[in-house]
Amino acid sequence: MAQLTNNFSWSFSAADDFDTCRRKRYWAKYAMWGGWDAKATELQRKAYRFTKMSNRYSLQGNAVEMSVMWALRQKQQGKTVTVDEAYDTVAKPFLNKAWKESRDKMWETNPKKYCSLHEHYYPQLSKGTDKEWTQGVIEKTKTCIDNFLQRVLPRLTHVKPADEVTIASPDSGGQPEHFTFEGVTVYAIPDYVYREGDTWHIIDWKSGKSKPEHQNQLALYGLWAHLKHGVPAENILVYLEYLAEGKTAVEQLTDGHLEKIQEHMRMSIHEMSDYLVDADRKVNAPLPQEEWELVLSRGPCRVCSFYELCEPELKNL
Repeated sequence: MAQLTNNFSWSFSAADDFDTCRRKRYWAKYAMWGGWDAKATELQRKAYRFTKMSNRYSLQGNAVEMSVMWALRQKQQGKTVTVDEAYDTVAKPFLNKAWKESRDKMWETNPKKYCSLHEHYYPQLSKGTDKEWTQGVIEKTKTCIDNFLQRVLPRLTHVKPADEVTIASPDSGGQPEHFTFEGVTVYAIPDYVYREGDTWHIIDWKSGKSKPEHQNQLALYGLWAHLKHGVPAENILVYLEYLAEGKTAVEQLTDGHLEKIQEHMRMSIHEMSDYLVDADRKVNAPLPQEEWELVLSRGPCRVCSFYELCEPELKNL
């Protein structure tokens, strides 16, 4: 088997981690490397394990995405489903399995295979009791499914599987969906894409609140369609489906949108490169840990998977 190499790459989530806290990006990209190996140090193992940690919000988002895609597939087969059917068939088994794995600490044997929840690992940082936040996840998941069935699915009933664009997910085996931008591998994984004539419709399901940065995320997906598949900007429509709020934000992309996101990426890639030895992305060797600054505000630390690794330093600040 060929040896894995830690290559420099860029994604919206990686840039967000880097902007939130430089040290978080160090843990997630560099300190964790090789943490799956039997010869790994304790720091490598912990950092690797924390990269696999989820929380109530990501768990809810995954449950919603799986449920709405199941409902869409049922509709394509001529079947109409209810909120309870979608929740009981897809979301509930997934949520129960993940919660049980985390509660029983099954991740100790295989952090890649079994779920570890931030709320269980760091109960002192979690808001609300286990019962309170789990009930909140159930209610919000059902709300998202309901809004999808009532508001979104009717707009997708004409879409056939043959119209859909296949997206390589992290769980599908092989490299997740990506494209190359000025020599850098960029990961861009939209939730759902379909063609309608010459027009590409790119959709992202959101189970949380709307945020301004979501517009950049959709522009990145548009750039993926443009650079990897040769789709002109004027033939790309992007949708943010805020399922918890029952709102849709749709935008027709322009060359200006694509130029703006490319400039954002160049700046972000340049800043991230400054934390490499000799700013050499080809070698991709990180500067020493202490050069990756801790975030000034403690707010992000409370929801960070790597809190345990930073805690000794945080106590001295």
